Amino acid sequence: MEVLLRKTRIQNLDYVFSSYPSRSEESMMIAYKFVKELFCRVCKQSLRFCNSKYGIIEYPFLFRERQLDSVVLPVISTLCKGLVIAEYPIVRDSNMKGFEKDDSNGRVDYWCIYKEYSFIIEMKHSYDAFKTDTTNDARLIQRWETMTVSQLQDIRNEIKHFGEKTKGMIRLGLHFITPYSDCDRKMDDVVLFEGRQKDILRRLSRDVCRSKPKTTMPNFMASWVLPRKDKFFEVPIKGIYPGLMLLGKFFPMISHDGCIEYNNSN
Repeated sequence: MEVLLRKTRIQNLDYVFSSYPSRSEESMMIAYKFVKELFCRVCKQSLRFCNSKYGIIEYPFLFRERQLDSVVLPVISTLCKGLVIAEYPIVRDSNMKGFEKDDSNGRVDYWCIYKEYSFIIEMKHSYDAFKTDTTNDARLIQRWETMTVSQLQDIRNEIKHFGEKTKGMIRLGLHFITPYSDCDRKMDDVVLFEGRQKDILRRLSRDVCRSKPKTTMPNFMASWVLPRKDKFFEVPIKGIYPGLMLLGKFFPMISHDGCIEYNNSN
C-alpha cells in the first residue's frame, strides 16, 4: 500500500510529510508527533548556520552524523524538557544470523522521555543523489538495515528492565538524508528537487526495505526545501544541496519494569 505524502507549510517553511501511522495505539501517534516536531525544529535550527553577520554558510546536514548531532541533541533536549542522555550505555544481545551478539556492551545514540513515554533512539546520516531513479549508495541502505534490523532489535531484552516510571519504551530510528547533485550549481536542479520530493521519498522507502520488509519499511518520511532566499547554492562544496530528508522507523511500544510503578501511581 502506497504511503500518503502531503505538502505543508509550517512557520514559513515548506515540507512534505507522510501520513499518520496506520496503527491507532497512542504510543505510535506520540512517536509520529515527536519525530515530526523534531524534524521541523532541526530544519529551522539549521537555518541559523546561514549567517551573513559572521559570513558563514555551514548547514550541519552538509557534514556527517557527528556534526548533525549539533542541532539534533539540543532539539531533543527542548522537546523532552532536558530529559535526554546522549550515547546511553546499553547491553546488546542477539541470536540473529549475521548480527550475533552475546551480552555485548554498547551505546544507543539517545535515551529520552517525551510525553510520558521513554524513547531509545538510533540516528544515521547519508547522502542521496536525488536525480537518480534508484538509490545507488549501498552505504545508505546498509546503514538503514543495520539500524532497524540489528541495533534497534538487539536491545529489546535489555530495555524491558528499565525502571523509569513511564507508559512504555519506544524504539526509534532516524535516518537523515542530504539530497545532492554533483553538477554545476543550476537553479533548474533545485526546482527539480522541489517538484520531485514525493517521488524521491517513495524511491528511498522502496529501496531501503528490500531486505526484511516488515522490519525495515519506514513508517515516517519527511522532506524540506531550503527557502529560496537562503544561499543554498553558494555553499563552499561542489554541487547542489537543496534541503534535508528523513526516514523514520518506530517500533511498537515495549512494556518495561517501570510501567508497573507508573500505572500504580496513576
